[in-house]
Amino acid sequence: MPRMSSMLKMKNKKILTIIALCLGACAAPTASLYIDETVSDKTSYLFYQNEDEYLLVNELNVKLSLPAKDYVVPTYHNLLPNAKREYRSGHHLGIDFSAPMGYPIRAVYDGVVVRSNNTHEDVDIETYNSFLATSSKLGKTPEDIYNYILLGKSIIIDHGYAITSKYRSITVYSHLSSIPESIKPGTVVKEGDLIGYSGNTGTSSGALRNDKGAHLHWEIFFDNKNGRYFLGQNIPAELLKENIDLLFK
Repeated sequence: MPRMSSMLKMKNKKILTIIALCLGACAAPTASLYIDETVSDKTSYLFYQNEDEYLLVNELNVKLSLPAKDYVVPTYHNLLPNAKREYRSGHHLGIDFSAPMGYPIRAVYDGVVVRSNNTHEDVDIETYNSFLATSSKLGKTPEDIYNYILLGKSIIIDHGYAITSKYRSITVYSHLSSIPESIKPGTVVKEGDLIGYSGNTGTSSGALRNDKGAHLHWEIFFDNKNGRYFLGQNIPAELLKENIDLLFK
């Protein structure tokens, strides 16, 4: 009997561990942060989900232009993917380029505009904080709050299978101060085309109607029938910037 009791305790401990891992993975709005350690050396990986879902730099068809010319990938980990965002119970899925207010933002590669919400208006700070409180209560950032409140004025561009033949790619440009009227869903853009200007919409500063904290939050996602993956997903912090740099010219 004591042996059976011990075995049950071990089994329950394993179940609780699995539940904890699943709950932790729910913090990101669009993708799991579960880390598969099948490959110990993740040098040159742009993301790694498991032994079937990953992207290596040599699987790219092209390299991309920087979205904010002269502003390179930052070294500070909090501005890179995987960083915790305690204020909204989530994780950072993109790169924060420190472009100042009104800096020109350009398409990183050819594509078709899927979304351009140039009529977006920030909510007031009380409403903004109430959305964050909802996220805290849920223990994750809901996709609707993330996409329609926290990204602010934003653009999504579909690149199809041009960037890599392995996955369909989209890029996201967020917190913009303004978007030209010509940039609307269905618009074909070329690499380097002006698509908007950096700002702080979707942030607490935007909700307070001030000019603080302007930057470009930029994301790239890779889709297939099994799911959606983001640049830097499950890449160790010590390799993150080095690997991401490989995506750009």
